[in-house]
Amino acid sequence: MRRNATLVLAALLAASVTAAAARAAGVTVNTVIAGGTTLTVAALNSPSFPDTLTGDDQVASYQAQLQVVDARGLASGGGWNLTITSTQYSDGAGHTLPADASTITSVATGCHSGSTCAVPGNNAANTNVALPISPTSTKILNASSGSGLGRIDVAVNVNVGIPANTIAATYSSTITVAIAAGP
Repeated sequence: MRRNATLVLAALLAASVTAAAARAAGVTVNTVIAGGTTLTVAALNSPSFPDTLTGDDQVASYQAQLQVVDARGLASGGGWNLTITSTQYSDGAGHTLPADASTITSVATGCHSGSTCAVPGNNAANTNVALPISPTSTKILNASSGSGLGRIDVAVNVNVGIPANTIAATYSSTITVAIAAGP
């Protein structure tokens, strides 16, 4: 009798599970993720550097921190490129540093915190490149097709040559970084 009760109970449980499975339904969820129009570059800092004349030629360094946002979501990865130009260092009173004083020593990239990006597949020559004086510009970074999507931090390291015969003053230069679609 106990055996029959166990068999009946097992049969009822199987029927219950089968009935529950028969009542289940699959739900398909669809979404459309639209690409944005954002392709921008912005400065994250205002670099400066001190220097004290010693009677010898010197080299000082700074890092320009930038952020590129490519939220276009292009299936082809569209790509983009950064170009840079600068003004000549001047104190505003007629004293300048040489036009070729600034040299880009390296350009590094990484995903911004909180962004799952596709780090740029860069093939631009960006080591030991003279920082050109405006209006001339040079390409320092590019995202090849299929890379560069998301929010990307860019660090541009620059050396500035200061000749021994420089007049002591406060000098300034403006660098301009532009972004364009396409590698």
